[in-house]
Amino acid sequence: MLDAFSVLVALASIFVASRVFSYVKAKRDLGHLPGLRSLVAPMSPFGAALPTCWLNPGLEWQWRWRNQVYSRAGTETISALPYLFGTPAIYTSSPEVARQVVSTKGQFFKEHDTVLITLLWGPSVFAANGEDWKRHRRIIAPAFSPETYASVWAETSRVFGEMEAAEGWITKPVVDIPVVNDYTYKLALSLISSCGFGYPLSWEMPKSAPGEMSFAEALAIVSNNHLMRLILPRWSYHLPIQWIRDIETAANKMTEFMRDMISLRRQELASCNGSELRRDILTLMIKSSNSEEESKFKMDESELIGNTFLLLFAGHDTTAKTIDASLAFLALHEDYQEEMYREIMEVMPTEADFTFENSAKLTKVRACFLEASRLFPAGFMMIRDAAEDLVLRNVGPDNDGLLPIKRGTRVVVDMPGIHYNPRVFPDPEAFKPERWYDAHENDISMFSFGSRACIGRRFALTEGMCFLAKLLRSWRVEMLAKEGETKEEWRRRVVQGKVTMNLGVGPVPIRLSRRS
Repeated sequence: MLDAFSVLVALASIFVASRVFSYVKAKRDLGHLPGLRSLVAPMSPFGAALPTCWLNPGLEWQWRWRNQVYSRAGTETISALPYLFGTPAIYTSSPEVARQVVSTKGQFFKEHDTVLITLLWGPSVFAANGEDWKRHRRIIAPAFSPETYASVWAETSRVFGEMEAAEGWITKPVVDIPVVNDYTYKLALSLISSCGFGYPLSWEMPKSAPGEMSFAEALAIVSNNHLMRLILPRWSYHLPIQWIRDIETAANKMTEFMRDMISLRRQELASCNGSELRRDILTLMIKSSNSEEESKFKMDESELIGNTFLLLFAGHDTTAKTIDASLAFLALHEDYQEEMYREIMEVMPTEADFTFENSAKLTKVRACFLEASRLFPAGFMMIRDAAEDLVLRNVGPDNDGLLPIKRGTRVVVDMPGIHYNPRVFPDPEAFKPERWYDAHENDISMFSFGSRACIGRRFALTEGMCFLAKLLRSWRVEMLAKEGETKEEWRRRVVQGKVTMNLGVGPVPIRLSRRS
């Protein structure tokens, strides 16, 4: 009869043998590509939870090792193979390969486990595949029109003025802001509420009475805790831990609010004529859905909620992070900041000229926002699984090889990898907005590629450009440095990537000096 030790040895041997077999098979299936080798896959629960280090690439390797992994491998398309747990994957920093992977030809799709966080609120255009994606896109697209962007511009300008007054900046020659991220986040949240739901928020949001939660508070809590809602088990909401209970309360309040808002907007649409129509995105989506004659094209309530939360929560976080990065680089590049100021004053010398129609002339402002987005691409990866056996082109050391891959193979488009690829962006670490002066919309890869590019990209660009133009008309942006800290030391301390739901710069301390 076997003793316990013998059983353990046998089980361990079986486990090791199974891991070796899986590793060898995965290496063969991924074409023996060089790349990352680790105990667990970067996106596995263990890999994502543990910090990035030599044993564990984690979620931040694409930022921290952006100048190392691909150059060491000698190719822009690599493999990431775990020895123990997790899904093997191909990662690519090649825009040519990326375009193949995110195309709408049906060869790749989004597996359920890669979009779980967006499904918390319901089905959406982000999580959809194939014909279902086309249906979502067909209904959503009319909500993103020039009229919507004009509304975003006007609302950003209004909220900025409210922020200046509420924070007491109007009477000050100098304002020190230890963490500007807090302000950009709040501004973006206000834009979500107003342009997304048609529900303007006051900059000075009063706190609710004990035991109550306002819409603004619920919106902020929900926006900050997507990951926690995904991770926490249902039973944990019954624990006597207030912050966990607040997450559940906020989510329930937002769901109730959205259902009430959808019902109200439907009633308004049924009773109003075209001239009285609200211009918020939720209303426009409902209108577009209602206009579909065939029921199969209409959106149900869960899809309306899912798309609204996706487009606005995802958009608010990514836009705020890109504005943060823009301000950090402007503080480091005073000369370019002055070029932007001169352009703004030439195009918009008076408040009456500060219009969305004139924003198209702000070439340098647009380029600044886009270059900051390149250096800190908020959506730092796109994940697809092969729907069939196929062949990837443009792989290998010279980007001219072919790579057969099997159905089910996971491919990750590495956005920092692409945007720090020296073949695509020479001198990739440098802040060079001039890269984007004459860029066609199809060349702006930070928002993905082709027809599946982010539908809210112009929303984000309009909001970011308006904020920067409004700020620089009145203020110079400077580093808020420690005593004796040089510009290079400030950059090394401040301009560092941090991954949460998205990639962004860490806390950015700036000083605003009023222009004479």
